[in-house]
Amino acid sequence: MYKTKILVRFDDICPTMDFNQFLRAISLLDKYKIKPLIGVIPNCLDSDLMIEKPHEDFWHFIKKLQARGYTIAMHGYQHIFESNHRGIVTRRLGSEFAGLPYEVQVDKLRKGKAILSSHGIETDVFFAPAHSYDENTIKALSVVGFKYMSDGKSPKAYMWHGIKCLPCKTGGCPKIRNASNYTAVFHAHEWVRPEKAVEYDRLVDLLETHSNMIVSFEEFSKQRCGNRWGQKLLEKCFVHYQAYIRPQLVKLYFKILKQ
Repeated sequence: MYKTKILVRFDDICPTMDFNQFLRAISLLDKYKIKPLIGVIPNCLDSDLMIEKPHEDFWHFIKKLQARGYTIAMHGYQHIFESNHRGIVTRRLGSEFAGLPYEVQVDKLRKGKAILSSHGIETDVFFAPAHSYDENTIKALSVVGFKYMSDGKSPKAYMWHGIKCLPCKTGGCPKIRNASNYTAVFHAHEWVRPEKAVEYDRLVDLLETHSNMIVSFEEFSKQRCGNRWGQKLLEKCFVHYQAYIRPQLVKLYFKILKQ
């Protein structure tokens, strides 16, 4: 029988984040002995993430988490969007990578990796801000020394230019239905916003209900790969459904309810 595997992922980890909210997450994760994937922004310049004064012990804090079994991913470079492209798997305009020349993307990735290395943090895992990347991003990741990307929208992992693209089909906490590989994505700093407070409750529910299915990144990354062309076709279908078909179905549903 196929075993369901769930990876817990936290985005937007940086020196100026809301530490209290992230510490709430860590407390929950510790309770259930969960080791997540956390995306660290090497040189964050995103004004939306300038929530607190820079924590001087940030990099020591990250190294301690890594020593405890957390997997560190590089989450972009500066987390600012200088391209107006959508990328491959999202319909949202704006990207730190997609649409930029290959050489520019290589430079960003090398600079980000160098910053992490300067603080004693080595990683071969990457995911882009806003889930936005293109084929040049994948090529650049391979050249710079990455091996994994957590942003694919396909049912199964697939290899592309030497990078293992791992399933991350939702931008939040997925509904666990069929036996599959799921990535649950959380942004702890958003929990203070009334409309986003429910995301904390969803993390609680996920840990209480499915903790036996939650695995480390090391185990999650060992999943078998599907055929690249088949998975990319399914990925395109999924992106098209999410962007165009699902919104119309939702409108139709509520229209019927009003009748």
